[in-house]
Amino acid sequence: MLILAALALLSGLWILKLQWVWPWAQLFAAPDTLPLDALAVQQNTLPRMAMALLAGGGLAAATMLMQQVLRNPLAADSTLAVAGGAQLALLAAGVFFPALLLHGTFAVAFAGAAAALSAVLALSARREMMPVTVVLAGLVMSLYLGSVSGMITLFYGEEARAVMQWGSGSLVQDSWHDSLGLLWRLLAAGAVSALLLKPLNIMGLSDDQAAALGVPVKAVRTAALALAAFVCATVVGMVGMMGFVGLAAAAAVRQAGVRTLAARLAASFAAGGLMLLVTDNALVLLEHYRGIALPAGALTALIGAPLLLWLMARMPARPAFQTASGGKTAALRASPWLRYSPALLLPAAALALLAGNGEQGWHIDTDPAVWALRYPRLLLAAGCGMMLATVGVLLQRLAQNPMASPELLGISSATALGAMTAVMIFGVTSGSVLFWLAGGAAALLALGLMMWFNRKNGLQPEKVLLTGMALAALSDAAIRTWSALGDYRTQQLLIWLSGSTYHTTPLLSAAVAVSACLLLAAVLPLAKWLALLSLDSVVAQSAGLNVKRARLVLILLSAVLTAAATLTVGPLSFTGLLAPHLAAMLGARLPKQQLLYAALLGALMMVLADWLGRQLAFPYEIPAGLMATLIGGAYFMVLVRKL
Repeated sequence: MLILAALALLSGLWILKLQWVWPWAQLFAAPDTLPLDALAVQQNTLPRMAMALLAGGGLAAATMLMQQVLRNPLAADSTLAVAGGAQLALLAAGVFFPALLLHGTFAVAFAGAAAALSAVLALSARREMMPVTVVLAGLVMSLYLGSVSGMITLFYGEEARAVMQWGSGSLVQDSWHDSLGLLWRLLAAGAVSALLLKPLNIMGLSDDQAAALGVPVKAVRTAALALAAFVCATVVGMVGMMGFVGLAAAAAVRQAGVRTLAARLAASFAAGGLMLLVTDNALVLLEHYRGIALPAGALTALIGAPLLLWLMARMPARPAFQTASGGKTAALRASPWLRYSPALLLPAAALALLAGNGEQGWHIDTDPAVWALRYPRLLLAAGCGMMLATVGVLLQRLAQNPMASPELLGISSATALGAMTAVMIFGVTSGSVLFWLAGGAAALLALGLMMWFNRKNGLQPEKVLLTGMALAALSDAAIRTWSALGDYRTQQLLIWLSGSTYHTTPLLSAAVAVSACLLLAAVLPLAKWLALLSLDSVVAQSAGLNVKRARLVLILLSAVLTAAATLTVGPLSFTGLLAPHLAAMLGARLPKQQLLYAALLGALMMVLADWLGRQLAFPYEIPAGLMATLIGGAYFMVLVRKL
């Protein structure tokens, strides 16, 4: 914290020294008495610094509040779909209803965030707002909204570019109006949070104990989540997406050993504000000396992620937080007809191979030449779905965290960054051998860094996931920066980044399908390890399991499966999260059952998604990754609401 404060102070003074040449007493003089250059400092530079402190602090405090309510250290603004709702609302307004943005962005962003949060709460209401249910509903809603945003960007690239550039996060100000507006809103939020501190502290024990002491658990949780959503939506509406700052600051405060909730909220506010201020000051200096203007939101991870990685390397081996819900979890009721859904894989494959949509409408194709074009995509989709679903089961059982999914390892984003770097810097053709080698090398580098940063803590799953999230944030920052610059090559990569089977070949698809089956066969005998690790590391150790070696093997297998799927179809972000939960809803509770059912469901999801993506918008094509989220996410939300 002291280092961040020193960096913020030094960089701020450096900027003022470059821009302010008048007596310091005039810094806050009446605007109409100042020359133009001095007015720019007073009405642009200083409000921008204030906005950085307030926006970063607000996001970090809101993230800490969400983590307390949901009892999950991986919770962030994306958990409740608040940021996704605000971004989609702004994107849709910018593309389809630009007149709505003439009077500012806050109202539109807040409406989107409020709608997303309302949907999450509605999905969770039937399960009494239990933390695990809220987390899952929020994650699914966030991914769903992200897919809709991706589809709009894909089909309306030119219209959406300006909104996406703004959405990358910009702290540029032209007066004190927005900074003061955010200050008053944060003060109001702070006053409300003070009223919630006592019941939230009691709820930190468990829901049952809190209810026994007279705490209205559901009402307090709803109020706290709504408060956090209000803060996040306010920040997003004023400055755009600021990505990693909230999670990084909250994780840093937790690992620093701050105990009480009030102290955690205050420390998170300070850490998040300083982190964002240092990042933005560095960008101002970069623009001054090099003439390079970059968005602050996309680069926040360049400060937050290294800080989190450094703390991960220094923290003690014993976990500083828990990932379990801490409450009683009601049994999920299996849907009877859903039990037979894995058997639908063969009919779905036949449908994808034979049925199509064309100039003559829907029809059955009997031409073997058409089948030869379709079956490679079918095999590739099924193979990648199996891989990602298997990784999802491994990570969720290993970490005992329902939010764990392949993208949280950081391997997927690193693979995408390596491939994108090869295209953007070295001019490599997408899908070529060098493209594959660059992505594979980046995946190996990310895996090596993950292992190195966790070498002292015995590869504890929750810390591995936090490290992976930090590495993913670094990769995403570079990808978002390139996308914000408007280079035409990023538009060409957008389909691959959305998860597409378009460029596959018969040899590649067959290799992926066979590899998926072999890797699943290799993982199934390890189900006993998962069963023991799901209990407790001490219990597993006493049962004769080498916990560190078992974790290493499972994490390496997860990394290999994630990298293989990402290189072939791009970074998918939904199948690995959804398939394990669908398998559990079928009644597949034992590790071996869940692995097998999840793999079959993952293959089924991707086969149907690829087929529908090719047919629904003919002659245009929706990438399989986006389609899987749209279809699977909607189905998953229906199941959560009914259970």
